[in-house]
Amino acid sequence: MKTKFEKWLQNVGLKKTKHRLLILDILDSEHNFLSAEDIFIKAKEEDASISLSTVYRILESLTKQQLVDTVNVEYSKQVLYEIKHDAHAHHLICLGCHKVIHIENCPVHEYEKNVEKTYDFKVSSHTLDLYGYCKDCQKKL
Repeated sequence: MKTKFEKWLQNVGLKKTKHRLLILDILDSEHNFLSAEDIFIKAKEEDASISLSTVYRILESLTKQQLVDTVNVEYSKQVLYEIKHDAHAHHLICLGCHKVIHIENCPVHEYEKNVEKTYDFKVSSHTLDLYGYCKDCQKKL
């Protein structure tokens, strides 16, 4: 019986490889965004044969096939990754500890509809990332 990730890979035309499955498992087990380096360290614990360049190539293909989401942390130029969620989400990004928090409900949908009507413009996607300080980091300020 195929796992969820084997089906995902098959559905997007990617071969099932042990490294792809490993990276998907790592992302699925985490509840936070991870950098490619974080993923590499965790993957190396499971499979010593994996290289950092392999992790980057796999993340690029998984992102391109929309199996993995990214967030670009502007102030550090770092890209973070997580497994794709069914629901559209936005993010709160802590400038202190770099934690990324999901905002599950999209506050932009109504605004997006208004923009489409007002400007006769079809919006295909949008992003919203808010930068600031989490509760723990506010105490340190």
